[in-house]
Amino acid sequence: MTSAFIIEVNSQLQPDQNEETAALLRVLIYKTDSTTFGGDVPAIPPPWTGPPHTIVQVQAILYASFAASLFSALLSMLGKQWLNRYMSTDMRGTAIERSQNQQQKLNGIVTWYFDYVMESLPLMLQAALLLLGCALSQYLWEMNTTVASVILGVTSLGILFYLFIVIAGSVSASCPYQTPGFRILQSTTSAVVSVTSALVSATLAVVQAFGHACVVSETIRTFQDLGYFYGFSLLPCTLAYDVICLGQAMIKQLVASVPLLVASVHQVYIRLLSAGSTPHGVDQQT
Repeated sequence: MTSAFIIEVNSQLQPDQNEETAALLRVLIYKTDSTTFGGDVPAIPPPWTGPPHTIVQVQAILYASFAASLFSALLSMLGKQWLNRYMSTDMRGTAIERSQNQQQKLNGIVTWYFDYVMESLPLMLQAALLLLGCALSQYLWEMNTTVASVILGVTSLGILFYLFIVIAGSVSASCPYQTPGFRILQSTTSAVVSVTSALVSATLAVVQAFGHACVVSETIRTFQDLGYFYGFSLLPCTLAYDVICLGQAMIKQLVASVPLLVASVHQVYIRLLSAGSTPHGVDQQT
């Protein structure tokens, strides 16, 4: 069906020789007898500038559909050969060797994602059918909107039905309407969730960093305001005076605490003597 439609549309990609010939004949007849066409003066057809843009789009979609159909046919033949090779049994060797050979084939199928490759076959056929419906709707819309509306409605209904069974298979694992789009939707959903969580985490980190930066900038601005308020010329003198006062206070405190420390040590020594026990290595006279 796609190839027949391509042949029908392909004629519009080139100038219509019959139409140009008919237009030139009308001009010649008018030159011979101007009363033949009455008040209608035929004109020479303008040079052909290429096919309409709609026809080019329709033909491109049709060729894409045709290529998908051919590729799916090729994949189906290859898949049949692969399955026949997998099902073949080697008659040589012991039962253990034959079992090991079969297990090796199974491991290769799992490693090389054989099920995904074979499940892409119906996806290509479905895509080819969808492209054919879109091309038909666009091509007929330029000719008759009523006929094009019927094709467009049927195509839209098929798309909605396919989306419904894909969503139903994704929601319920027991749903019998499982399609290859189920796995694609699952992987896409998990990828979207991971990317979304990563973006949220990155956004929160940026917000926290921005908040810390705002706090630091406000602190720096506050110190700058204090510096401007007190005057940068007074800051060195003020800091030096504070350091001197702090040093004097520390020295006075140390000097005042020396007698208290000596008295405390003397009291402890008197208590030890009164208890009748002299610490080892302590001279009483001293």
